[in-house]
Amino acid sequence: MRYVLFVFGLSLFLTSVCIADNLPADDFYMSGIHEYLNGSYEKAGDLFNKSMVAYDQEGDVDNARRALGMRNRAFWILVEMPLNRTTAENNLKQSFPSLSENDISRILQPGNSIQIDSDGQTRYFYNIANNVAYHNITIMQDNSRKTNHSPFFDEVFPLISNNTSFTGWYGNPHTFMAKSSVSLPRNVLPANGTLEVWMPLPIETDSQKDIKILDIQPQQYISSDPVTSGDLGQVYFTIPLNEMDSQFINLSADYEFTTDEQRFVIDPDSIEPYDTSSDLYREYTASQPNIEINPEIRNLSSSIVGDENNPYRKAKLIYDYIIHTYPYSNVPHTYLVGSQIPESTYMFDTGFGDCGTQSMFFAALCRAAGIPARATGGYQLAPGLAGPHFWAEFYLQGYGWIPADVTIAESSDWAFDKTDSDRNRFKDYYFGNLDPYRYTIQNDVDISFTPDPGNDIIMNMVHQTPALVCRESREDVELLGMQCWNITLSEVD
Repeated sequence: MRYVLFVFGLSLFLTSVCIADNLPADDFYMSGIHEYLNGSYEKAGDLFNKSMVAYDQEGDVDNARRALGMRNRAFWILVEMPLNRTTAENNLKQSFPSLSENDISRILQPGNSIQIDSDGQTRYFYNIANNVAYHNITIMQDNSRKTNHSPFFDEVFPLISNNTSFTGWYGNPHTFMAKSSVSLPRNVLPANGTLEVWMPLPIETDSQKDIKILDIQPQQYISSDPVTSGDLGQVYFTIPLNEMDSQFINLSADYEFTTDEQRFVIDPDSIEPYDTSSDLYREYTASQPNIEINPEIRNLSSSIVGDENNPYRKAKLIYDYIIHTYPYSNVPHTYLVGSQIPESTYMFDTGFGDCGTQSMFFAALCRAAGIPARATGGYQLAPGLAGPHFWAEFYLQGYGWIPADVTIAESSDWAFDKTDSDRNRFKDYYFGNLDPYRYTIQNDVDISFTPDPGNDIIMNMVHQTPALVCRESREDVELLGMQCWNITLSEVD
């Protein structure tokens, strides 16, 4: 899952609202709520900002923070939707000169592209052209042909085709070094107060091991020991701002970890029945904020699996259905999290989904079919292609957590010079197997850092970047922290 965040866009809400009008703060706030519920997010953000300023003038810090949170949420909804009709048309014409006016008009129709109506106009997703390409295999294969490179397929297929066998289900280890850092300009924060920072770290899993923390700085501000076990890896800092007098506040975490390739050999007829009273079964078949199981998703799951009762075969039916029904798409996660729209529901409603959305949708369909499932992730580390990524896992009694990466599987369709047989082999591999080019931060979505930042952060679904909180600040510190984050991941010889 990738996030492109436009910090400069915050000026939408700040250019003319530095001093509040002479209205009570509550009036500004409730007017903001009214505009927010009506979908006028720019107006809402302006009003929330005015209410924040007024609350601060009244000395009401708690309500000022509440207004700040709503201002930021309104901005997050809009940040990845910057195009109006004219700029969206120009974007498409520049990207695809051969498109006719009718083609462009069709793409810009509701349902054919990602868009929202706000403040009296239709706003379009900044990656609209990318999604046109992703939804057209001919374009994707032509792009691969021009570079003589089929992403992911060229990197991974040699590994898939070598027929390696392991003792057990894990082998072919690869060791990686990560160097991660946050460098936050000091002048964006107040003179006094506390900056809290949660930085992600790898966790021990059946396929990820030998984690070595090489260095974490500044050590004197680490508030709890680094966590590399359980469901979410992290290190937590509390930084007194009155002690920060440099131009930047710098934090870093360097570490190594080893990941195994996974190759499961499963006999579907030998799978043991689930213990439906177990905590694991109850947790991973339940609906949750972003793996929501609404009646429509439950009905779809039932129609996909039909009369099949075997959990392995049901999961494979769901896997194949997603691959053959939904092309990969970029998705505006800031809009979804700002609007509190569940990822699985968004994919069901729109058909648009990237790796994270597809994985959560797969997990929701599996859970609806009585199969424990989750969306796992951090980064994929395919040579030359490393970046944020999520994939799915489903649980089989007697085997454990089984990987399923519908997104990487789909990428085989972009390969320009491969046979259908090789593409199908690639897709089959990613059900029940997984390449060793992975960095796992969390075992599922919707897991909170510790201590829980609660409503002080908006992106509480995934943790591929740090979370920053400064309760004394009136900036969007969380967004600034994402912008100031850097990570390099390299394989250790």
